[in-house]
Amino acid sequence: MGKKPLDKRGTLAAAIILVGAFLAGGGAYLAVRDAFVKDPIPEPEPFRLEVPEASPLEEPTSEASTEDLVAVPPEPVEPDKPEKTADEQGQETSEEPAAQASTIPAAADTSVKQLYIKPVDGTVTKQWSGEDLVWSETLGDYRVHTGCDIAAASGSKVRAMADGEISDIYQDDLLGYVIEIDHGNGVITRYCNLLDGQVSGIEVGAKVKMGDVISGVGETALLESAEGPHLHLEVLKDGVRIDPQELFK
Repeated sequence: MGKKPLDKRGTLAAAIILVGAFLAGGGAYLAVRDAFVKDPIPEPEPFRLEVPEASPLEEPTSEASTEDLVAVPPEPVEPDKPEKTADEQGQETSEEPAAQASTIPAAADTSVKQLYIKPVDGTVTKQWSGEDLVWSETLGDYRVHTGCDIAAASGSKVRAMADGEISDIYQDDLLGYVIEIDHGNGVITRYCNLLDGQVSGIEVGAKVKMGDVISGVGETALLESAEGPHLHLEVLKDGVRIDPQELFK
């Protein structure tokens, strides 16, 4: 069976259809392209960080600066003093200056001290015995010695041990020529075995200063006549005899 020849009219119609389809596709492409070209996507603006300008610092006024700079110092706080132990208090009581060995209390209710001097240059040959009995060279027996004896040449100057007032001058049967000085606060110094005779100006009621010459060493005390020239010195505190050496040693 042989092939039939194509119909020319059919071929032309097909060609027309193909051309139309091509044109239609090209128009659609152009329409889409023009839409993108006409309305382009806007580019975003670049981000800019703006820093605000700093305002200038204001200078403080002179009054404000003066008031602000004045510093008020804190009140000092005194630290608490540690309490002293009994041992420390006892140590302070026992450790007194050496100079106080030559002092006695001026009054029983006060800590004031009064200095005394040794009334004559010489060596203590016989001490105050208190209640103890000691040997008496003159009487040849044992008895208390109510003062201290300071050996010195006859006529050696005897001086007031401290400021005071002459309270009595007399001749004692046993202690010889005696001068007493009242130093106040119950303290009386008694100088015995003095020269027989008065120094000018030394009389009852006269004021004397420490170191004033009141008499001289004698040999008028019968009670101690065998012991050579010396000053027999007694000290009374509130009427009671005490060791004279506690005042000047």
